[in-house]
Amino acid sequence: MQFVSDYATPIIAVLPAVFIVVGVLSLAVFLALWLRARRAGGAARPRRGLRVLSFLVFSWCVTGLIVAYGPMAPLFQSARRLEAKRGEAVPDMSFRRVADGTAQKLTDFRGKVVLVNLWATWCPPCREELPALNRVQNAFRDRGLVVVTLSDQPPAELAAFVAERSPDTVNGSVDSFGWLAVETFRPFTLIVDRKGILRDYMFGAYDDAVFRRKVSRWLD
Repeated sequence: MQFVSDYATPIIAVLPAVFIVVGVLSLAVFLALWLRARRAGGAARPRRGLRVLSFLVFSWCVTGLIVAYGPMAPLFQSARRLEAKRGEAVPDMSFRRVADGTAQKLTDFRGKVVLVNLWATWCPPCREELPALNRVQNAFRDRGLVVVTLSDQPPAELAAFVAERSPDTVNGSVDSFGWLAVETFRPFTLIVDRKGILRDYMFGAYDDAVFRRKVSRWLD
């Protein structure tokens, strides 16, 4: 589980490049073996299994690229953008508090460690994750942590969910996530240090033990 939480999204970020490299290599192997078989006739039959395997690997890579640049393009694009921003200042995000409509920005929390969670009410893993985020907020508030949950839904659609599941976090509504084109892929979580630098990010839902481990190193 720790490996998944630490490396899942970075792996997603580089998968298209891996597909391209492995696909090219497997195609080269297949063509080389096929040409050798043509020249050698029946003598090359023992290598038929390797030819089949290399062609299958090539096919899997092509399928992976179609998925990565097709229906799941927003996920892969957001993962690449997050990986590129790691160690850099996070572009600011403006939002309205669900509770009272107050306008705020992420930069308002400069000097604190900020855990930003992008979620939606129609996302079951997001709803299950909110109580864990609330527990993390309460556990680390005195050490300078602010948990901000953001959704691109109207405040009226969010109010009941956050009041029940995460009443102690900063719950906000945004018009869009701006530089992160997450579309229907939720939840995404960003960890921003006291200087506004992106230090970590995750895709998918996690329990509070993972969040505690992720944020604690930046609170010291």
